[in-house]
Amino acid sequence: MAQKLAIGPTRSYAATRTLLKAWSFGGVTPADAAMLEVVTDLFSAEDCTRGFLNRAEAIDRGVQAPEIIFNNR
Repeated sequence: MAQKLAIGPTRSYAATRTLLKAWSFGGVTPADAAMLEVVTDLFSAEDCTRGFLNRAEAIDRGVQAPEIIFNNR
């Protein structure tokens, strides 16, 4: 399981952890306040862009989308 996590979306895991910390110290309001800053970088990442494009192409072709390979970029 550790190996699967290590090759997964580690930047997303870090963002989730940051938001959970904000929530644990103050609830929903601080987590919501941190959300935009925390996730903005994720949407401009190469992995995210490639993942969205692969999913959109698969939907257009009517096929199952391939598994995403994360490069942590």
